[in-house]
Amino acid sequence: MNTINEIEDMKIEQRKLPALSYQYKDALYLNITPRCPTACSFCIKFSWEYMYRNYNLLLPKEPSVEEVLATIQNPERYSEIVFCGYGESSYRLLEMEKISLYLKQHGAKKIRLNTIGLGNLINGRDISQELARFLDVVSISLNTLDPEEWKKIHRPLPEFKEKGFESVIEFIRACAKKIPETFVTAVEMGAQDKEKFENFVLKLGAKARFRPFLDEYESV
Repeated sequence: MNTINEIEDMKIEQRKLPALSYQYKDALYLNITPRCPTACSFCIKFSWEYMYRNYNLLLPKEPSVEEVLATIQNPERYSEIVFCGYGESSYRLLEMEKISLYLKQHGAKKIRLNTIGLGNLINGRDISQELARFLDVVSISLNTLDPEEWKKIHRPLPEFKEKGFESVIEFIRACAKKIPETFVTAVEMGAQDKEKFENFVLKLGAKARFRPFLDEYESV
């Protein structure tokens, strides 16, 4: 029989392995890709060395649908299941759909995607209708209404730099027409005109949310 110390050591070693799913509060988050089209200035993956509350989210490779599902037990017990790692899940549109439909068939209450909003450019087409087949909620990180500031904050890869901001706006507008809950988020950084941001988002058909800026003290 393992001692208490041995069990704790085993738990620590387990946390060092890349996490394909991780729980925060009453929701389950799915980490399905390391690829990302941006290197956002506020992203905690750099300062936290790809850790999140003791979970290692640095993937050496993209997991299969089967590998992700193998980490999920009793999906009905979570308030929602969220595609959200340190990569952009819309790189894996087909895999997201397969995972979501399986989870819905096995009792998942709500499926959400957290995204930087560049899915249309990534996939070369409007993906909002495809997302609407399996998502209940989409949360899109916009952070600013200024295209040039968007480039500075999000630091997109060259292929997304020129049309990125415009594409995100169109993505928000399209999702708001098809997905029951479409939110647009902004990290609270310095002096922001929240009312202006909220009004702009409302005109796109979505709802605005503001998120606190995370720092090194939030990582445990």
